[in-house]
Amino acid sequence: MNHSSSQEALSVNTPTYDDGSTWFSRLREATAFWMFLILLGLVVLFSLISPNHAFLSVNNFFTIALNASQLVLLAVGMTFLLGAREFDLSVGANVVLSSILAARTITSLAGTPDEVAMGNYPHLGPAITAGVLVAIISGTLFGLINGLLVTKLRLSSFLVTLATTAIGLGTALVMTHGANVPDIPRVLQTEFATYRVFDMIPLPVLLSLVLVLLLWFTLAQTRFGVHTLAMGSSPDASRRAGINNARHLLKLFGLMGFLCGIAALLDISRFATTNIGGHQTDNLQAVAAAVIGGTSLFGGIASVPGTLVGTLIPVVLGTGLVIMGLDSFYQLILVGLIVIAAVYIDQRNRQLSI
Repeated sequence: MNHSSSQEALSVNTPTYDDGSTWFSRLREATAFWMFLILLGLVVLFSLISPNHAFLSVNNFFTIALNASQLVLLAVGMTFLLGAREFDLSVGANVVLSSILAARTITSLAGTPDEVAMGNYPHLGPAITAGVLVAIISGTLFGLINGLLVTKLRLSSFLVTLATTAIGLGTALVMTHGANVPDIPRVLQTEFATYRVFDMIPLPVLLSLVLVLLLWFTLAQTRFGVHTLAMGSSPDASRRAGINNARHLLKLFGLMGFLCGIAALLDISRFATTNIGGHQTDNLQAVAAAVIGGTSLFGGIASVPGTLVGTLIPVVLGTGLVIMGLDSFYQLILVGLIVIAAVYIDQRNRQLSI
């Protein structure tokens, strides 16, 4: 009796196709597919109209990838949270605080204040190692605190992370009195941020790409990914299926914090300074990149490759506008319009699937 009922449910809920165009039909319904076409269109457009075809160069494409390497980590972490029907609006504050703690650790351990001010770092290796650990640990702890507040107090992740944004930024400002941390070793730039593997691929790009591929595999092929999307589709159903929702959410917020810590390291290594006044819109950019790539704001649907496309679109827009001599602020308007289009496609597909 139960077996026949399951078969009936499967036959009702599983779509069937009578022709060979199944894959193409699914492709046309995917938000990520249309956003990828937009990305290709932007690349072709700027390649054709940029002066001396400056946009169409290997160095420019690697610059685009380098500019996207930090945001894509935040966007992929947001993809997991949105897939589980949660938010983290504190990612920018987490990056700022983690970068300050890491920078303070490096400059404190690398030598005496006078030595560091003169650019001498007698204990550079241990100092950088400690700074890396501090950034990752502090970022992860920040995320875990968000997760504990959401799961233990049963508060909305939207409101919790909005509050921890203020707490994180406030803590950063109190620690630094509003000034960036100076005297970060330039070796972080020369030996990491600007170093190119095989004289081609920037090392931060390679690091981000490896992490994105691992997270893509995790979401698509592991039980962790299945549980994430199951929670986003129906928290009650996932709980009845034996998933510990609270524990899994804690892991997701911890993952988001870990990625913020890595992003903080990329930030200070690339610019050899902290950026207290920056990262104010990182949360919105991360959400926008995920949504543009086909991740649903309503949970249950997430795409890491789509998020990668969604991250590249605003970066390509900004780079192309600068090369054309136009104000890059137009990028914000265009990205907003693209986000509206992506949300519309998502809602339309949901209505069609009902």
